[in-house]
Amino acid sequence: MQTIKTDSSDNFYRLLSVGSRLSIELSDDPKKTQLSSRLVGFRKDQFLLIDCPAGKDPIIERFYIPNNELIIRAVTDSEFRDVIAFRSLVMGVIQKPIRLLIVSIPENVAHRQIRQEPRIDTNLWIHAECEGEKFKAFMLDYSVSGCCLEVNGNDRLMFEGEKLVLTVDHSDDLRGQIPGEVVAVNNDREPPTVGIRFDETHSTLRKELFYQFLFDMRTNDRSLDV
Repeated sequence: MQTIKTDSSDNFYRLLSVGSRLSIELSDDPKKTQLSSRLVGFRKDQFLLIDCPAGKDPIIERFYIPNNELIIRAVTDSEFRDVIAFRSLVMGVIQKPIRLLIVSIPENVAHRQIRQEPRIDTNLWIHAECEGEKFKAFMLDYSVSGCCLEVNGNDRLMFEGEKLVLTVDHSDDLRGQIPGEVVAVNNDREPPTVGIRFDETHSTLRKELFYQFLFDMRTNDRSLDV
């Protein structure tokens, strides 16, 4: 990963995109509990302002304690929408009109190019509907333009050219439906695998899922560490 020093360059601020999805975790959390947030804004050389994580997990309260260190990953506001990762300290909490976290500007930022990694292993159960039939499928991998599914033949026999809709429920704030078309079927495997090409709609959802799956890889991919 490339490293950007924020104290000597404006590159860090050029990469930030207000409203972009963030993945945040406590640096000392052995379980590496990942929570979702969004960048609300920043004041150059002073602080970042991000949404407070929501949920019922008891660990969430630790995100509000001053001087606790967070690991933050974000999608860049650049041509190829790469990923940056950095460490920041909790500086405080704004309570009104909405609850927001104030975190420090990082000293260093790791920058990872992803334009040569279009397909990500997912291992995720999803729901699908094809020709009025609903069934479960196992998503093996994912890209912005398509995915590979395992579909049990007892649940549904798939054929090239069929249209279908995938319902992906990753989390409370990242779920939705993606239409697509079957472009390949491999019946030599058990269960059979099905190649799906997404249509051009729902681009925001498709991209946000891609980046979230990339964030999820951090458990097995140490190159996303900072």
